[in-house]
Amino acid sequence: MFRWLYVLLHLLHEAASARRDARIRFLKAQVEILRRKLGGNRVIPSPDDRLRLLAIGAELNHDVTDLVGIVTPQTYSRWVVDQREGRKPKPVGRPKIARNLCELVKRLAKENAGWGYRRIIGELWKLRLRIGRSSVRRILKEAGMTPSPYRRGRAEETVWRKFIRLHLNTLVACDFFTKSVITPLGSRLAYCLVFMHVGTRKVFLSPPTYEPNDRWVQQQGRNLLMWLEENKLEAKFLLRDRDSKFSFAFDRLLFGAGVRRVRTPLLAPDANAFAESWIGSFKRECLDHFACFSLGHLDHIAQSFVNFHNAHRPHQGLGNRTLPEAAAGPPPERAVESVADVRLIRCQLFLGGLLRHYHREAA
Repeated sequence: MFRWLYVLLHLLHEAASARRDARIRFLKAQVEILRRKLGGNRVIPSPDDRLRLLAIGAELNHDVTDLVGIVTPQTYSRWVVDQREGRKPKPVGRPKIARNLCELVKRLAKENAGWGYRRIIGELWKLRLRIGRSSVRRILKEAGMTPSPYRRGRAEETVWRKFIRLHLNTLVACDFFTKSVITPLGSRLAYCLVFMHVGTRKVFLSPPTYEPNDRWVQQQGRNLLMWLEENKLEAKFLLRDRDSKFSFAFDRLLFGAGVRRVRTPLLAPDANAFAESWIGSFKRECLDHFACFSLGHLDHIAQSFVNFHNAHRPHQGLGNRTLPEAAAGPPPERAVESVADVRLIRCQLFLGGLLRHYHREAA
């Protein structure tokens, strides 16, 4: 009699267990579906959610390896250790960005349509405002503005890259570029020669000319030596391409001043990437927006951009700092994270507003 009663109770227990296991599998399946719907986003429980899970897990002696699905078993074990040692959970999620800072990010993007995320970050760092690239991207995406240029990762270091890296502080890169000038007799091609001290990113630009002959190129070499001495910059190597306008007299002039010539390989503009990149930025951000009507007009535009570049433009290769800030030393350890009042941010215009420099109003 008791045997049959035991069998009956056992069968009832097994039936209830099977039903309970099915309910657990059903709940776990729902959690897995919800996590897939979230995509790559993590589920971050709040401190109250964490305490609730730990209280239920304590009833199971925290043996929940096959049950936990919202976080990994390792994370749950860490929660248990933190609770046992009395450590309070840290705040979850990222700190909220001040509304004024969001408005400033949108203002910079709206007033400067050609700026990407990193360029906006550089301008904010000038103002001692720390913000990440993903935050800028999210703010602009929510506002319907998405300056998101595609950027490739860093390439592996080659012998040429190693040479550039080892001689940054004593290397000057130079190159020619041209601009059509409208004259009463028709369009003429003007030539400019740009020199960049690679270590400091400072730029010296020659006045434009219609005839870049040997005499003119030698004069630019003398101007370069005076500019280096005036700015107390050291130069031992001059990186240039194989343009025939660079004469033997030009190389001999620089060699006499202790500057050796380093020629790039044939048809390899990437080997002179610093000068080529600067010329590309100059044309995109400034020169392509103007029609020049004289050499003086072209020289005014070019020198205005050079002054802006050397004094106010943040440089991604220097930690998104301006050249004066980079020369002053490493950035401060802590920076302001919020804006007290957007109205205190002033904008200085160059070339009729094409170039903009944002700064704080003096107290």
